[in-house]
Amino acid sequence: MKILTPKPFYFDSGSKAVLLLHSFSGTSNDMRLLGRFLERNNYSAYAPMFAGHGTSEPLDVLENGSPAKWWQQTVSAVEFLKEQHKDKIYVFGLSLGAIFATKALEELPEVVAGGVLGSPLYVHNFTGIRSAFMTYAKKVYSIQQDLTDAEIDSKMRLVSSKIDSMLIEISKTSVGVTENLVEIKRPYFIGQGTSDKLVNPKAAQSVAKDVKTSQLHLYNAGHVLTINKAHEQVQSNVLNFLENN
Repeated sequence: MKILTPKPFYFDSGSKAVLLLHSFSGTSNDMRLLGRFLERNNYSAYAPMFAGHGTSEPLDVLENGSPAKWWQQTVSAVEFLKEQHKDKIYVFGLSLGAIFATKALEELPEVVAGGVLGSPLYVHNFTGIRSAFMTYAKKVYSIQQDLTDAEIDSKMRLVSSKIDSMLIEISKTSVGVTENLVEIKRPYFIGQGTSDKLVNPKAAQSVAKDVKTSQLHLYNAGHVLTINKAHEQVQSNVLNFLENN
């Protein structure tokens, strides 16, 4: 079975650009459907790959990635779009990406508006995210034909031993971003699945209360709103948001 390596993408399709930031156990592939939709509607779409992601080794995320690196990549991505002479830059993030999309709206004046999907802001329990990453790691190792069951078990124990310190770092970053939500004055889109098992869906309402410029959209769906059954409605709502901001 050939595994296609995910790659960042940049669809250059207009003077307005949307930066798309993926999740902790995902890749830029999770943003591709939304990116193509935006491209068809004359928006450029850029989805970088967070450090450590997109490889066949889940430990890379835990050993080569960090919130500090991912934030720097977000800043660099906005700089890239400025260099492409985009006259309006928006940023949207899914799950982990939502933290950095929100931080961009708090700190980067070039970003005119943006939003989050399945955001972990105001989420105090990351067990769902931990479980999802462990499931992802097991799946990746299981389709690698050169690994024995014993080797897979050994790798899974290593992932389990390293993931909690990473989640603590992510949680600290999330808390810092949450503390500054009231400072956001630019339009802010919140998309949340009501049957999300990874983050508490009620947290989105707490974020909406803090951000006076927010629009809260609820979907009868799970966590990964860019590719699950709600994705077409999400695309439509995001486009409407962009057109009006």
